[in-house]
Amino acid sequence: MKHLNVYWVLATSLGLWFLFLHSPPILSERKVLYWNNENHTLETNDAPFLLHLIGSYLIYLICMLNTLYTPSCSTLTLIGGTAVVKARCVHVWMGRCAMIAGYLSFALGVYLAWGQHETPPLGFSVGITIGGIAQLYYQFTGHYAICEYRRLKQLVHSLEHQEDDGQSQPSSVGELEDATDKMQNALHRHIYSMLAIFLLACGIPAGMRLSGDISRGNGIANSILVILVLASLVMMQRQMYRHFVHKNEPEQREPREDTTSYSTVETLFNSVDAAEGETLFSSKFRQPLLSNSG
Repeated sequence: MKHLNVYWVLATSLGLWFLFLHSPPILSERKVLYWNNENHTLETNDAPFLLHLIGSYLIYLICMLNTLYTPSCSTLTLIGGTAVVKARCVHVWMGRCAMIAGYLSFALGVYLAWGQHETPPLGFSVGITIGGIAQLYYQFTGHYAICEYRRLKQLVHSLEHQEDDGQSQPSSVGELEDATDKMQNALHRHIYSMLAIFLLACGIPAGMRLSGDISRGNGIANSILVILVLASLVMMQRQMYRHFVHKNEPEQREPREDTTSYSTVETLFNSVDAAEGETLFSSKFRQPLLSNSG
């Protein structure tokens, strides 16, 4: 588990507490999902909210998994050692599920906040909608970034093939450097966006519930705790981003020119070439990158 670190442990602990300790008693009390003893069936009194929760639970849990197991982890051993699967396959397919779950959760969340006869308080509706828009933004930018990365990867491979055949011209060499630079930036944007979904879009609502439970109705204490939690989540997101981008520096390939170096992202995602059609949460990066890229 090369990506296991204190920030991932803290963020995941917050999410697990929110999903499986804090929320179930409230959901049971509201009968969002409950067991009917007479009919011996699971029933719900609020199907839209239940579907919204399914989407929210899925994207939060997949964030935990996909920030721990990236394609560079090679294999993932299932519980009990019963089977070993390729981490990149899990990463890619879980990412696709997270994209669908995120859009489903957002759409139903907007309906619940604004489309029912009995809507929540205005302040809550506005706040939760802003959070949902932020999640949607990072989903879109993360997905767009990995699609852009794939397009640039094909261009880089084509230009490198020309160079290997001795057909490259000075203009194509400059084009190769520009393409690798843009490819690195695209992958960095993908990583940053996915971590923002995990730490901010999912983590902030959980953190606010934690602050409320700790403060126990004390408004001043709750305000202070909310600020501390928000600042902590922002800091954790930045630290995890640096971890992904800068881990395993010594494993990089040798530069082909004095002015060129290679991003550490190569070693983090160097085992995904066989996974075609990547989408949300998936990344692949096996080309040399320029040191002056963002």
